Amino acid sequence: MKKPVLSLSALFLAVGLSGNAVAQPSQGQQTPPGQAPAAETPRPAQPALGDSSDISDDEVARFADAQQRVEEIKGAYRVKVQESTEQPRQAMEVQREAQQKMVQAVKDSGLEVRKYNQIAQLAQYDADLRERIEKRR
Repeated sequence: MKKPVLSLSALFLAVGLSGNAVAQPSQGQQTPPGQAPAAETPRPAQPALGDSSDISDDEVARFADAQQRVEEIKGAYRVKVQESTEQPRQAMEVQREAQQKMVQAVKDSGLEVRKYNQIAQLAQYDADLRERIEKRR
């Protein structure tokens, strides 16, 4: 069964406009010989971030809205950053500007950056939370 890839743009990871994606195995994906199938591969322990059941539907909706805005900002600034790679100071300034706009987008959605990051991290480990977020998109 193919599951969607959920791009999680945790702002604390947004240095250099890079996001963190949680990839799910695709249908028909071959497991190399001698390697356990993905379902049998142990996952890292979930960090002490709280429980996703503590995340309200309103917070999930705000997160989905903020995440969409953050992705749009990243897309708009990606080209600017690439164009300024020959000028490190300018590239850093463009990245800083993008970071500020992403933080503002999160705040405009009604979430604190800390809460946005918490939800983003929890969604990496919690399929139910990822599904709740996808439904809000």
